[in-house]
Amino acid sequence: MDVIIFLLLILSVVFGGIGVIGLILFPDIRSGMYTATRASLISVSAITVSVILYALFILISGGGSQYGTLILHTVVFLVVVVVGNVMMYQTISDRINLPDACQGQTNDNGPGQ
Repeated sequence: MDVIIFLLLILSVVFGGIGVIGLILFPDIRSGMYTATRASLISVSAITVSVILYALFILISGGGSQYGTLILHTVVFLVVVVVGNVMMYQTISDRINLPDACQGQTNDNGPGQ
């Protein structure tokens, strides 16, 4: 069980780093925001799963009821983070007015000039 928790924590650090690198490396805000949002959600999910596994392990092996409360609080925390992250992503993408990358620039001079 400790190995699984350790691997989940390592996974969360890796995806957290990917989110930061995505913000730094991508030139446009949409790509950076997409990468950071997805990577941070995976990172937070891995951390919460590791906390839930730890609490379940201790609860099953004779721990107190506080570990059941820890599981409930962790699930509520995950829901709040996911909903907040989605709302923030939608708000930022609604306020960004970047031109579409697929459209070419029009030239009033006509072809060949």
